[in-house]
Amino acid sequence: MANRYETINTYLNKGLIEANIAYAIHHNTSFCVAKFGFEVDIERWLFFKDLIAFIHTEIGFNLILQHSGDTFLLILRDYKIHNAKTLLKKLEHAIKQQFKIEIKNIGITLFDPSDTYKSLLDRLDKYFVMSKLSSRKKIFYGTLDFDFYETQSKNDILSTILKKLNTATLHNLFNGIPIKEEVTIAKFEEGIAQIKINSAKVHFYTKEDFTFIQHEKIPNIIKAKIIKVDAVKSLLVLNNLEFLDASPVERGDIRVAPEKRINATLLYNKIKILDGTISNVSESSIAINVKIMDVEKLLDKNFLDKEFELEFQIPTDKSFLTKIATKAFIFSIINETIVLNIQPSVFMKSKIRQYIALRQNGLLVDLKQYLKGVV
Repeated sequence: MANRYETINTYLNKGLIEANIAYAIHHNTSFCVAKFGFEVDIERWLFFKDLIAFIHTEIGFNLILQHSGDTFLLILRDYKIHNAKTLLKKLEHAIKQQFKIEIKNIGITLFDPSDTYKSLLDRLDKYFVMSKLSSRKKIFYGTLDFDFYETQSKNDILSTILKKLNTATLHNLFNGIPIKEEVTIAKFEEGIAQIKINSAKVHFYTKEDFTFIQHEKIPNIIKAKIIKVDAVKSLLVLNNLEFLDASPVERGDIRVAPEKRINATLLYNKIKILDGTISNVSESSIAINVKIMDVEKLLDKNFLDKEFELEFQIPTDKSFLTKIATKAFIFSIINETIVLNIQPSVFMKSKIRQYIALRQNGLLVDLKQYLKGVV
């Protein structure tokens, strides 16, 4: 009986994936496939049901398929590789917070119009196996054109891809405000790229040291140094192209830096653990700068997986201060900066949202003044 159900499930999956392939080709759209492992305990079927319902909600009610053994596939319609990578990182962290378990192995790939069912699943399996073999990294990803884990040189990979598709998106930040434009890569040779840009934005780039490049065939955001701005030809010349695992470009939420110092206190079971200053704020995360001794204390006491409370005060549009208290979880620690994922109440989130809007308005005024100065 089990073999019968496995056979039905195999053909069901194949039919659904091939239908997505046909749709993507016919409508010239994209989709990504992700594979993750989870050992199902039948005796805890209610837990498993709740976990799958949570995942289904978090991925926007896209398809979840049971694959071979204790593995599952996610079919992410209209997703590019960057979006899928960001989604899976957030999903992995959300599951850890909500269910106190870890999804340890994740592989992701982007559908290519030349793919068959077999070629797509074979490529996905390659990244999933890499994840299983890795002792540190959980998520491995790639596309048909871009395989970051092969021995092929970075310049060879980029040259091949840019010959196929020479358009990209440039991203920069002005005090946290994202600025982007669609560009054409006019030339790429020996690690140096020439980018055709909007002539109206030329002077903006003369004030920048680097830019971020997003290409739909490349999973990683590329950070590049600006070595020349040709105002006459509207060209940027870039070198030192560096593939990034994470970048400001991939942040889903709007993030702003405080205009004035904002102090914050991190508590555990209502006992103060440390004080710090907020370096940036979004609706779902906050970064605080702390003393190195406080970071060491967190590590020594094994606090990394604990639930904290974060307290701070933010200004309102009437120059009053509003106290914010929210659940917080440590997402990462980089030197003396702690990045916290937060889970504010609806009321607290509305106050944070108002503050972000207030800072955005101020930053837009600063940006207009800045652009007047460079034009």
